[in-house]
Amino acid sequence: MTANTVHADKKKHRKPGGLQSPDLLVRHPASSVTMIIIGIMIFGILAYFLQKGSLDQWDFDMANRMHTTALASPAWVKNVMLAGYYIGQQGYIATGIILGLYFLFKRFWKEFFMVIVLYIGQGILFLNLTSLFARARPEALPGYEISYPSFPSGHMISSVIMFGLLAYFIVPKISSRAGKAAAILLAVLLVLFIGYSRFFMGAHYITDVIAGTVLGVAWVCLAILSIEMISGKVGKKHEQEK
Repeated sequence: MTANTVHADKKKHRKPGGLQSPDLLVRHPASSVTMIIIGIMIFGILAYFLQKGSLDQWDFDMANRMHTTALASPAWVKNVMLAGYYIGQQGYIATGIILGLYFLFKRFWKEFFMVIVLYIGQGILFLNLTSLFARARPEALPGYEISYPSFPSGHMISSVIMFGLLAYFIVPKISSRAGKAAAILLAVLLVLFIGYSRFFMGAHYITDVIAGTVLGVAWVCLAILSIEMISGKVGKKHEQEK
């Protein structure tokens, strides 16, 4: 084999640069499935007790205490908390559009379908589950009332998808362990901030926030793992046909 042949072979199998899936979930299927199962189980437990009414009093007490605190808070605190709404909605939409167009332009089809499937799935999950449980919202701050159902929190599903995707694509590109840890911590803190802001503003009960978070984790893991597995099988079949 000549030097030119070796170079050509390496070039053929070299992955193009840019943001790409690190295939972490498909390389660790047991951990991925465990996260999916735990997320679904926690959501199921919350949904069961919600239907039984066992969590109502605790939820109401927590919401009332937060409402009292929020009413007494200065305007700048309310504005900071309101930012969680915009990050979780407008930021989520913008992130999806930017990532989708980027992957489409780069022809990273696996990653492109991850964005499409996750975002479409979020809408289906949110609309169907909120309609199914039809839970009324807690008392919100004046001017921030929302009429549609509360359980689970759509903002939390969205924020887990948004920051989960960004971390999944970006963190493997960071060389230092400290940098990786900082990026993961930032993603987690932003998700927690959005959840707390929704609770603070009276848009959700705390169980709505928890349910949306664990459901988001389960959905992200399920969608990414499935797409990575399908992509791997298609890739192997294509190589065999060659």
